[in-house]
Amino acid sequence: MKTAPCFLSVMLMAATAPCAQFGSGHKSEEQIARMTPDQRVEEFCKEHARHTFSFPFHDEYDELLNSYLSKDGLKVIPQVIREIDAYDPTRRDEADQQKFRRYEAAVFILSLFEERFFRVRAFEEGRKAIEALKQMSERLRIAQSKSKEKDEYEMGRRYGLNLLYVKMLEGNSIKDGHMQRTLKIRYNFNLSDEELSAFVNYLIDRNPYYPSWSEVRFMEVALPDGKGATKHYLLVNPEPYHQAYLEYKAKK
Repeated sequence: MKTAPCFLSVMLMAATAPCAQFGSGHKSEEQIARMTPDQRVEEFCKEHARHTFSFPFHDEYDELLNSYLSKDGLKVIPQVIREIDAYDPTRRDEADQQKFRRYEAAVFILSLFEERFFRVRAFEEGRKAIEALKQMSERLRIAQSKSKEKDEYEMGRRYGLNLLYVKMLEGNSIKDGHMQRTLKIRYNFNLSDEELSAFVNYLIDRNPYYPSWSEVRFMEVALPDGKGATKHYLLVNPEPYHQAYLEYKAKK
């Protein structure tokens, strides 16, 4: 199931598009600044439910909400959990598309933190959010088993994605994969997935905010034979990770 990591990576690293004004029911920045953390989560989830994948995209508004959610940090987790719990595919009155899109947006907030700021599982609040997603996996499993033929594929897709969300939150994130690739290309360190997991656990213990050390960009890298180049998502500032890995190896 590679679709989810690729999609989330593009969602979280996409450059913001210029936009003259927000419109489309959007709040002003002054209104967003006056909101509580819970209200900002609600606005983010409503925005996702409003537009989903339809055009036009509202990247500038999304980034504005992201910037405030990042400042709120762990304060938003209780409302994120409420948005997840509100969607119950096993109950007709709690399984509508609006609630599904809001649950999906709540997961994107967790992914935003994972990619840009901190590892969610390092904190008690984050572990509660992961537990909510595990409970969602069971509800989706039941819903898939009881779904009609026309809905079986979609429910199976949702179930598989939710399992993947949990796997990434509990294990190696998308950002960790970019770190693994960067260490190989920039420093010739070839970490297996198992070695990466051990290093990630070390980083979480040392500083759970390590995802904030560097942005990620799609960059061109020269091929070893000097004939041409290829492009990869890589850490812009890999040196803090390099130094942390050297310290990790020295302590083993």
